[in-house]
Amino acid sequence: METAQMINLVKQMQQGDAEAFGELIHIYQDCFYRIARSRLYCDEDAADAIQETLLTGWEKRNTLKEPKYFKTWMIRILINKCNELLRRKQPVESLEHIPEPCTENMEENIMFKAMLKGLSEANRMVMALYYGDSYTIREISQILEISEDAVKQRLVRGRKEVLKSL
Repeated sequence: METAQMINLVKQMQQGDAEAFGELIHIYQDCFYRIARSRLYCDEDAADAIQETLLTGWEKRNTLKEPKYFKTWMIRILINKCNELLRRKQPVESLEHIPEPCTENMEENIMFKAMLKGLSEANRMVMALYYGDSYTIREISQILEISEDAVKQRLVRGRKEVLKSL
């Protein structure tokens, strides 16, 4: 979908158009799922976090200042909801469940899961966003609210962790 169309949908959503919100969510649902799974490892928990994210996004739709940042804004809400769920569920669940990357090739999925499995939490999120969802360093920086240098450092550390495990 074209950027102008997307911005128009966001503006409609901000004015209370639930159908526009639904269309936006439909466009980004796979991305939201992958991010939630990369944090929570369980379909049920991921679904809960996404549901809470959608509710919060709708309720706070007027707080979004720049319509072009809708996706980043929603991802930030989602990550916060995932973190809340993790805090409520102590101890943290095991790393046996790894998110599905955005690739159709099953062999690549298995390799991607194996790569992410051994990474530290901070590096896993950055690697999942960068390699799994093809976000840029700048976008990851905005989503995670960390500096671009921190994103680069985590990518370097994540790559080193992957190489050590080979």
